[in-house]
Amino acid sequence: MRWLWFFTRQMRLVAMAIAVAIQALAPVASADEQAAEKPLPSSVEAALLLKDIPTGAPVYIRVFKEESELEVWKARDNGRYALVKTFPVCNWGGTLGPKRTMGDSMSPEGFYRVTPGALKPDSKYHLAFNIGYPNALDRALGRTGSFIMVHGDCKSVGCFAMSDQGIEEIYAFVRDSLAAGESSVPVHVFPFRMTAANMARHADNPARDTWQPLKEAYDDFARTRERPEIGMCGRRYVVNPLMPVGDDPNAACPALIGKRLAPLSPRIKKRLAKADPGLEAKGQKLKGVQVASPGWEDYILGTTSSTPTANPAPRKQSIATSSDTSLGALQSIAK
Repeated sequence: MRWLWFFTRQMRLVAMAIAVAIQALAPVASADEQAAEKPLPSSVEAALLLKDIPTGAPVYIRVFKEESELEVWKARDNGRYALVKTFPVCNWGGTLGPKRTMGDSMSPEGFYRVTPGALKPDSKYHLAFNIGYPNALDRALGRTGSFIMVHGDCKSVGCFAMSDQGIEEIYAFVRDSLAAGESSVPVHVFPFRMTAANMARHADNPARDTWQPLKEAYDDFARTRERPEIGMCGRRYVVNPLMPVGDDPNAACPALIGKRLAPLSPRIKKRLAKADPGLEAKGQKLKGVQVASPGWEDYILGTTSSTPTANPAPRKQSIATSSDTSLGALQSIAK
């Protein structure tokens, strides 16, 4: 029986050699590809588990320029959203107001969506996903530009740049939601937290005429904790319409639109807010609205003249008025 033992041993050695050869010939994943597969941190998963929120539950992202913050919200079973984690935005482009033209170094404001094809695990800025600017309304208003991303590496002249660790987590939130069957993840970009005080402080900003739908979505979400539904018609956004409104900005709006809202009672809203995981990510904010954004040369070379400004002091903006300042201005929507 010695020959049988010897034969079995030789076959094991051959199998091991074949396995090693296959592994050696297999393509090696890049660091970014490996980063794209990282799961959410255990602390985040634990927080979601404690709140009975599945890791693949729908995600809603809000970005606030002036505060340099990105929020990740996830849906509970009842459709109300919980704030899971707030990330510092390391850098963004331009100042307050919508992006209008290619090369203006501005980060957009408005309502956008991340689709599965928008994920960029091979981005040269560590990881990235495209938020979908310009959307249909941007194009109808003649706004140009492309490839507006949320990415890593902390450098931006129009994108929203995070730390590498931050983008890994945000990317995982988006990836898991899309993998669970969501067709897209909404990314809503606001100039600032649209409180009455902040609106009054920026009352003389030339971009204020474009902020009405953003303010409406901000207020509706505060009342309902339901993700705002966005339509387009009459070359404008329509927020939470009761009547059917599609995504064609050039279509005529219904004569009566109305508003679909299910406000929370103060007691339930307070209870839900208390139940939010409310995690805070650490990191730098290299961009305040009073800090000039770097030029293309700085962006390409990886240098920046910006200096860290934690909690930059807000001030009123001085934005040159352009011929299309009123583009996107909304008329009052019939309720």
